[in-house]
Amino acid sequence: MKKISSLIIIVLTLFLFAGCSQQGTQVNVSVKDIVENIKIQMIEDMKVAGAPEDMFKDGKLPGYMETDLGLEGQDVISKLFNKEDLEEGIVLQHMMNVKSDLIIVLKAKDESKVTNLKASLEKVKEQQEHIWSTYLPDQYEKVKNNIIKAEGNYLVYITFDNPENIETVFDSAFK
Repeated sequence: MKKISSLIIIVLTLFLFAGCSQQGTQVNVSVKDIVENIKIQMIEDMKVAGAPEDMFKDGKLPGYMETDLGLEGQDVISKLFNKEDLEEGIVLQHMMNVKSDLIIVLKAKDESKVTNLKASLEKVKEQQEHIWSTYLPDQYEKVKNNIIKAEGNYLVYITFDNPENIETVFDSAFK
């Protein structure tokens, strides 16, 4: 009986250690995958707001441009990020200067770089507040309701009509 009890305790201990070691494991998700899911949510939000269904027939997000910070990153926003801190990054923003919509998803090279990237996102927000505060008041309200968030090595910047919906998509990438 003692041998069986000892065996059960050993097996349970092994399962306990295996379960605990899984919790500290860093999730490795592609920024591109996160952005694709965000675009799906954006399309759904636009449809709910009254955008016609045929506007999305090709599955693309009309009126938005996507910039890969690792490849193209030559615009004003990309220059705010230190390339040494960044493993991956994608920017989604409205093509016309009549909407403040801006979503940035970043992956830091390691956890020590997250603080630097978050500070860069705060600078983006400051710039956006400066631009929109004197331009279009309704768009400025969206910028004021902006969400900046980090999850492990990943960060997101969200200025959108329904930023909470995009935040939920971002969060679900790590579950």
